[in-house]
Amino acid sequence: MENLASQYTVLVVDDVPTNVMLVQAILKKEGYTLLTTDSGAKALRIAQERHPNLILLDIMMPEMDGYEVLQHLKSNPETNNIPVIIMSALSDMQSIVKGYQLGATEYVTKPFQREELVKRVAHRYELFSIKRIKQELENTIESRDTLYSVIAHDLRSPLGSLKMMNNAILMMVDKNQVSDEVYEMLQMMNKTSEEIFQLLDNLLKWAKNRLNKQNIYRQQVDINSIVNSTAEIFIPMATQKGISITLEGLDKELMGSTDIDMVKTIVRNLVSNAVKFSYEKGVIAVSTKTDGDFVVVSVKDSGKGIKKEDQGKLLKQNTHFTSYGTNNEKGSGLGLMLCKDFIEQLGGKLWFDSEEGKGTTFYFSLKALNQE
Repeated sequence: MENLASQYTVLVVDDVPTNVMLVQAILKKEGYTLLTTDSGAKALRIAQERHPNLILLDIMMPEMDGYEVLQHLKSNPETNNIPVIIMSALSDMQSIVKGYQLGATEYVTKPFQREELVKRVAHRYELFSIKRIKQELENTIESRDTLYSVIAHDLRSPLGSLKMMNNAILMMVDKNQVSDEVYEMLQMMNKTSEEIFQLLDNLLKWAKNRLNKQNIYRQQVDINSIVNSTAEIFIPMATQKGISITLEGLDKELMGSTDIDMVKTIVRNLVSNAVKFSYEKGVIAVSTKTDGDFVVVSVKDSGKGIKKEDQGKLLKQNTHFTSYGTNNEKGSGLGLMLCKDFIEQLGGKLWFDSEEGKGTTFYFSLKALNQE
């Protein structure tokens, strides 16, 4: 840990000059920045104006004793978080307990040993350093997530246009009028633009979620219609891979209160993964059912399945492993984590059943029915 003790300010409050000089002599060698005063009233003013990181406070002082100073410090929102170490000749249990009750962090009795004072102040400094490093890391992470959000937002629109143009070109081209190589390249361009757009969309929503800017907008909708329309988008992509998608029971109306965009994101990621990990001639079944106040959506594939050793860590936070589809498509794992976050925010849960070589079924529940 980088030694920045000079940035750590200690206020010494004692009306006896020799005591102040002794503490100064001890702590200056440790590199701390020191402030001193000989009265309680001055100590309160310095604490308010300079915001020291630590206060070493004597008890027996004229006009305003240390206990009263401590009470004022802890009742003031601007100073109540400053740790206070009492240094006093009062060594009886009643005096010590009173100090702690009023909010002192530690209590050192005079005369004190040099090593004791150094270690107690060093301990406070270490806690301060850890807290500062934690704050710096949080600020760095927030800045990173903000950058991701800005980049994803700015790229999403032009990439969306490129995706639509690729789709249009592929639909306009007569397969019999171009070579197999050209048509295969057009299909690859279309597939790649779809995958990049989905990854970018996931990144934007993940960053907004991390920044607590992903708001939930519940409204009464036909949930089956949302699931159906979102899953249907992947039928052309699945057909290119020789996979069929069946929509079971989604033609019936299922009214509920939920966030449309979140549900679309969840279904899109789960169906996309099912296509990615399914073999040619495989079948993907998307269905819904009700369970009390919940709607349960399932996406079942007959693909490669998930290895047993990976199943336990698949939905765990801060666990990442790269997976590859049946055509060697690379997965980031970001979409699944986004699904889990969104589902939990909607009051539901995400789970799955899988057997290697036989396929996987993902389920998610949404508390969407009987919403007031």
